[in-house]
Amino acid sequence: MNVVEIAQIATPIISAIFVAVIGLGYYAQVRVSRETLQEMRDERIAGSHPQVIVDADYGRLPQVVVVVRNVGEGAARDISFEFSDPVESSDGFVVSDLPYFKQGLDFLAPDGEISAYWDDLDSLVPLFREKGITGGITVTTRYKDLAGKSYETRWNLNPIIYKDHRYVQRQSIESLVQRMDRMIDNLERIATALEKTTPPRIPAGGQRHRRETPGGDNRQASAPTPGT
Repeated sequence: MNVVEIAQIATPIISAIFVAVIGLGYYAQVRVSRETLQEMRDERIAGSHPQVIVDADYGRLPQVVVVVRNVGEGAARDISFEFSDPVESSDGFVVSDLPYFKQGLDFLAPDGEISAYWDDLDSLVPLFREKGITGGITVTTRYKDLAGKSYETRWNLNPIIYKDHRYVQRQSIESLVQRMDRMIDNLERIATALEKTTPPRIPAGGQRHRRETPGGDNRQASAPTPGT
C-alpha cells in the first residue's frame, strides 16, 4: 500500500474525528449554557435565600415573646421545627406544642413573623433553674426556598442571661388613656369652679348708682351723660 492509498483512507477518518470533536465541544457548550440558564431561573424564582429563625423577643420586658421570623430576602416553604427542650411557661402552657410548631408551616414570606407570648422574665428564670436548663433551649429550623433548595438554622432561647436586667416598666395604652381621662375630668372641674367664682360683668354704659335723697328715699338714677 503506497502513500496515496494510505492518505485516501486516513483522510475521511481524520475528518470524522474532527467533526466528532467539534460536535462534542458544541454539545458541552450547550449543556453548560442550559445549566447556567436553569440556575439563573432558579435564583429568579427564589428571589434570594430565606433565613428562618426562632427568637425570643426581650424588647417588651418583663414580657418575653417567642417569634418565628424570616429575616432573609427570599420566601421559605416546608418549614419544620425541632426543640431540644419544651418551651414551657410557668403556668404549664407549652408554647412549642402550638400547631405551627408541631405541624410546621407551609410558607413564610420575607420579613414575615409569627409571635406567641411565652411568660414574664421573673417567672422564666426560676423555671429554667428548676428544670436545670442552664444553656438555653436550642431550636433547629429546617426549610426550603421556592426552588427547592434545603436550609437549616439553629437558634438559642436562653432568658437566664437577662436575669439581672433592670428593665423599664412600660405603661400600657389602657393606663395612658385612663390618665388622660382623669386629667380631662380635673380640667373640667377647675373650669366649672372658675365660672362660679367669677363676678358678673356689667355692660359698658349701663352702670347705675344710688343717690340718697332727703327723707331716706333712696332712688336709682342714671349716670349723667355728657352735655346734660
